Amino acid sequence: MSGDFGSLSVDRTPLEDGGRDDRLDDDLGPDPSEWQQELDYRVVAESSMTVPGRSDPAPSCGEWAPREFCDECGEVHFAPSRCERRSCPDCVGEWTRQRAVGITRRLTAARYAEEDGLDRRAVHAVISAPEGSITTLRDVYDGYSRAYRIAENHGVRGGVAIFHAFRVLDEVKQEFRAEDPDMGIWRWLLTERPESWRSLTYWSPHWHVIGLCRDFAEDSPEDQNGWVARRIRSLEPLTGLSDPEPYEDTVGLVRYLMSHATFEAESSRDCVRWFADLATANFQAEEQLSEGAIDTIDRKAEEAAKSGLEDGEGYSTEDDPDPCPDCGSTSRSRIWDAKAALSDSRWCDSIGREKQKRLLAAFEWRVGDRMPPPGLKRPDTEERAREALSALQS
Repeated sequence: MSGDFGSLSVDRTPLEDGGRDDRLDDDLGPDPSEWQQELDYRVVAESSMTVPGRSDPAPSCGEWAPREFCDECGEVHFAPSRCERRSCPDCVGEWTRQRAVGITRRLTAARYAEEDGLDRRAVHAVISAPEGSITTLRDVYDGYSRAYRIAENHGVRGGVAIFHAFRVLDEVKQEFRAEDPDMGIWRWLLTERPESWRSLTYWSPHWHVIGLCRDFAEDSPEDQNGWVARRIRSLEPLTGLSDPEPYEDTVGLVRYLMSHATFEAESSRDCVRWFADLATANFQAEEQLSEGAIDTIDRKAEEAAKSGLEDGEGYSTEDDPDPCPDCGSTSRSRIWDAKAALSDSRWCDSIGREKQKRLLAAFEWRVGDRMPPPGLKRPDTEERAREALSALQS
């Protein structure tokens, strides 16, 4: 819910499980302001926000179509399209991977731009709001600035803040410890009980901060109106650019934090924000580092993200391609480059007339100049996509 933060309809308040909230009965008590305040807390803030992967995929997500072609023989290769939205259950793994790579790149560049030693230290901390202080969406967005200031007051010179609105119930934590799965508690919860995640958590807004910090100061909640700042740990030291451990540490941490980052369900507002010395206006890697250093950071961050992927965990456009079944080559080009390739007469002669016709049909399908016949317009398998392409050639 966005826009008017104070507009409520008290007679239409369904619970997440479709039941009815008994607190709206007429016998609640003599002070209506008490249940109105509680209603604001539930509906305006908590029920308006969600975590990644809890919605339906986009209509075209999962449809198979030509994506690449072999540079050697021109064979068309297919793949399912992906919306890569944070709310899509099929794309959430790729979304978290992409966000982890981007954050790792920027944070590592900022660390490397500092003098070697304590100035390159990065910490992970949590800034928590007092219970009951975040009751509207406006409170949530204003809370970012409060979290920044508290982090800076504790010694964080600049960094990234990731919003989390929910914490896991104690009894669920006990179940997690008893089961002892090889994963974090949030991944376990969203994997094992995805439909029940709200009933297994409670509203407790907090901001995870990862930033540059020589020494995180001792906390003093009484001087912060009840806000609490807790340092969790330091990240792996960064002494050079070739060591994979700092990248793997940062990517792993951010991927986990992004897996249950919280955002407004009906909004495109980001749940990740950079602040202070690392705010977008204050730090540009291109102005601080050489092109070679930036290229190394980009490559190592991608490698760290790829090494952390598990079977079935998301969709990645960076995976090494399988050998072409026709010629064995692993060199591919995107389907969008097919028109340029088909203008090379020598290359066309090498692949033959039939491959040329097939590749042209695949290209025109993807750019919308040709459409498969009814019944094959939205192939849901590779086999049906191949049938559609064959129909376009005939």
